[in-house]
Amino acid sequence: MNFQIKKAQLKKISNLIEKFNEINRHLYAKLKYIDTDTRTRSKEIINLLMCKLVDEIEKSTSDYVEFSIKKGESKEELFQRIQLFFEENVKALYSEVFNENEKIGLNKDLLYLIIKELQEISLIESSKDILNDAYEIFVSKVLKDEAGQFFTPSNVIKFMVNYLDPSLNSKILDPACGHGGFLLHIKDLLWEKTNDPISKKELISNLFGIDKDLFLAKICKLYLEILSGGKSHVFCENSLDPDSYRQPIKILIKNDLFDYIFTNPPFGARIPITDKNTLKTYHLAHVWKIIGGKWEMQEQISSQQSPQILFIERCVQLLRNKGKLGIILPEGIFGNPSDRYIWEYLTSNGKVLGVVSLDQNTFQPYTCNKTSILFFEKSSNIPNDYFIDFAIVNNVGHDKDGKILYKLNKDGSKRTTEEGEMIINDELTDLHQQIKDCDQLDYRKNQNVFKIKFSQIKNGIFIPSYYTGVERRLESLKEKAEYILESIQNLVERNIIYTNRGGYLPRGNEIGSNVYGLGEVPFIRTTELNNWEINLDSHKKTSEEVYFQYKDKQNIEEGDILLVKDGGPNLIGKTAYVTSFDTKIIIQSHIYQIKVLPNDEAIDPYLLLYLLNLDIVQDQIKAITFVQGTIATLGNRIMEVKLPIPSDINRRKEISLYIKNIIDKKIEIRKEIANLSMEL
Repeated sequence: MNFQIKKAQLKKISNLIEKFNEINRHLYAKLKYIDTDTRTRSKEIINLLMCKLVDEIEKSTSDYVEFSIKKGESKEELFQRIQLFFEENVKALYSEVFNENEKIGLNKDLLYLIIKELQEISLIESSKDILNDAYEIFVSKVLKDEAGQFFTPSNVIKFMVNYLDPSLNSKILDPACGHGGFLLHIKDLLWEKTNDPISKKELISNLFGIDKDLFLAKICKLYLEILSGGKSHVFCENSLDPDSYRQPIKILIKNDLFDYIFTNPPFGARIPITDKNTLKTYHLAHVWKIIGGKWEMQEQISSQQSPQILFIERCVQLLRNKGKLGIILPEGIFGNPSDRYIWEYLTSNGKVLGVVSLDQNTFQPYTCNKTSILFFEKSSNIPNDYFIDFAIVNNVGHDKDGKILYKLNKDGSKRTTEEGEMIINDELTDLHQQIKDCDQLDYRKNQNVFKIKFSQIKNGIFIPSYYTGVERRLESLKEKAEYILESIQNLVERNIIYTNRGGYLPRGNEIGSNVYGLGEVPFIRTTELNNWEINLDSHKKTSEEVYFQYKDKQNIEEGDILLVKDGGPNLIGKTAYVTSFDTKIIIQSHIYQIKVLPNDEAIDPYLLLYLLNLDIVQDQIKAITFVQGTIATLGNRIMEVKLPIPSDINRRKEISLYIKNIIDKKIEIRKEIANLSMEL
């Protein structure tokens, strides 16, 4: 071992996460023979890393590294010396953070192993966010899953901070601060705006953080103060329950106070908020209903609400007028029809500044949640119309396994800078500048960064790809004389498509599992529709008596089209044509039944079947399908779907004849199979 290592000799390494991974592998090899609690060990490792950070930063203590193994030093001696360093140089300096009896709780073997691996490395030089890297490796998956919280990648944080660009002397809050990633990046950005050392320290007092987890709140405060030399305001409280704040915090954390809020709140169905006293204080915890085409809040309070939705409202409460928010949310919120009441609330309290759709791999390899960033400005004077920034990020610099991805030349080689450094394929690097310089959406161009007016938002959908994909193609079709874009709603109103439910398409019924197996009449479920055909070999069959209860009600006839409205996301939109083979069936409630009525416009079931299966129509169906976990529903939003009907009636007839020939061939094949079965 080295006798002593000078701080000036500490080396920067290119991949600190890989070094942490290497240490973790060694730890697990050791842990086969050591009985230790995962929760405690995770936190103790983070505490030990704090010792190393203090050792690197506190130049006044010594020019030499204390976080090292000295020549001839035993594991026991090292253990005692690091404990003393923790007492005198960490706890003493940051007494507000640590309990009086707190110690480094790792045993001497684990402590020795970690110090051996890190003693020659500079953590500060090797990573922009050391604790982010450490947390993802050392803190158990169980702890992260329980909290519903995954630390935000540094490139995402940096982009969000650069986009809103907070000014000096602004009051800034992260109400779900974790280890303090956002606050640290904000500190860096603000420090770049001043050269005055005193101002830099004072800036820290304008940074506020809250976290429900005591350990994370302590670490955030410690981390921020170690790296800044100032005193921060970080508290352990439940952000969503301001009535429970301790009195000193109630004075510091008030509604209508903050200029900027940046946050990545915990989200997930497994951690709902169910406390009635908390729920009753939130508009977004009430039941909302559509009345007269508009979402309106009802007096009734929901039995539970997802934390991310309450965090949206909490942030709006905390912002002052003209205050700005950057928040990461599950992408479903930006397009799910059942979540549109959230946008009614938001757009009644301010402006949507921007939406950035992040790559599926953004939070990988830790979670596959698809997320987007919402930028919002609270305002008491909302303009009638305004531009919203939209962006689609397809590359965030790593793949689903966390492996770094580099930009490639056309020959497949890695692209490099003039200095020979490989360029990471990260679209977030200069995205804030691209957004500032971007143009209004032009449906004739391929744009991943664009602006559209609030008045152009369709169906309450704030997903950027909807406008560059579905809407873009619909707009281009609208300009072509050979097509007429007509919604299903219009076809219903013009009596071309049959309806018996107040403008909505009829659907099937549920016969009940108690009558399964009573006979040979197929009960057709969503999985029985495929390739335009109905699978009559349903495992759920019932009796003639049950069939006659539904026969007139459903009135299944040859030429009807069945379309899946509920079920697995891969089933929504699947269609089938009812042939003469298929009329004696009962269809499930998750299936629409569409009849085409006689008309003079050459629109028949064959043409409709063709139109419903066009990519542009199926993509519209996907865009307005609400997905929750593995269950999806199209609901009555089918009426919004637009069909590109050929303007030329002769062309309609040609398509119908072509599709009829396909259906006729399918019928012939089924007849041949039936005859073959009879012969056998």
